[in-house]
Amino acid sequence: MKFSTKAEYGLRAIVHLDKKAEKPVSLAKIARLEKISLPYLERLFSKLRKAGIVQANKGVKGGYYLTQTADKFNVYQIIRVLEGPVVPYSCLDADKAGKCKCRIRPVWEKLYKTIVKNLKSIKLSDL
Repeated sequence: MKFSTKAEYGLRAIVHLDKKAEKPVSLAKIARLEKISLPYLERLFSKLRKAGIVQANKGVKGGYYLTQTADKFNVYQIIRVLEGPVVPYSCLDADKAGKCKCRIRPVWEKLYKTIVKNLKSIKLSDL
């Protein structure tokens, strides 16, 4: 399993938001600090906004901010929004659930549960 730049850049960018969810930060500033393409960052934050993780204010003092404090969100939530299902093997995908009966499926299930548990244990406030 390999995460794409969506997860990497999304997490790198979101740590620049106010952890108390009070002060908006412009994507242009984040893009400049993290050396990420602004259009790409806009697409990522569009997904995060639709998921209710961030919100935006328009105007001169506008920008993005967390909808709740950083301790209310975990890394798994962010990755799931940006990447989709976090599955280490295709037979664990929800579309294939119950169809895959391979003998090593329990290994992949255990790995999946461990990954999810660990990602959920990391709060945005920890970053």
